[in-house]
Amino acid sequence: MKTFEVNGKQYKGKEFDFNLVCDLEDMGVSLDDMQKKNLSLIRAYFGLCAGLDAERAGAELQKHLISGKKFESITDVMSEELEKSDFFRTLQKTAETEDAEVETEEKQEAKTEQKKEDWEE
Repeated sequence: MKTFEVNGKQYKGKEFDFNLVCDLEDMGVSLDDMQKKNLSLIRAYFGLCAGLDAERAGAELQKHLISGKKFESITDVMSEELEKSDFFRTLQKTAETEDAEVETEEKQEAKTEQKKEDWEE
């Protein structure tokens, strides 16, 4: 596990597995929100790594920012954990397969509709 520093204290990153995603959802960040709510994701992930609730995690992160630090070390660890996560790779493959199936169905429906229109003329 990689580590990151907030306010002079080292924290271990957590693996992005099913349980962590559930814990993130409990802290208000769903899978759909991850790209839209970057700060909420950082706060929730930090809170889980540090054993803090959202309010205390937010206060620590605010102190970190006010002292002139950035979130780069946290986001680097998060990115690395996401990249090596079997859970997320599986989710991504599933989503890609579902997208391809929907696209194929839509194309088939369009062809069927076109044939109906051609037949009616």
